[in-house]
Amino acid sequence: MIKSIDFYFDFVSPYSFLAHKRIRKIENEEKIKFIYKPILLGGLHNLIGITAPAFINPKAKFMVRDCKMVANKFDIKFKFNSKFPINSLNLLRGLLSINSDKKKTYIY
Repeated sequence: MIKSIDFYFDFVSPYSFLAHKRIRKIENEEKIKFIYKPILLGGLHNLIGITAPAFINPKAKFMVRDCKMVANKFDIKFKFNSKFPINSLNLLRGLLSINSDKKKTYIY
């Protein structure tokens, strides 16, 4: 029996990218299927009334260092997007609008 895990992600999140890279490796090594579920991270921040770390300078600097550290630890090729943060709404809409057989291609 193959186990499945829901993976909630936003294209804008560098942590989602790092998790995605680890997930691909885990899927190849283990009998686990990950079900990708897109979310709008900025919308969640707005819903609960918090400011995203990307807009708080000390937290943003830490996030860059942390992502680089995680990438190095797991040997993931990673370069922080100089345009971060971006609006991922259209990317998420694109994913939701395509046939399910093409979603994997869209994400990978």
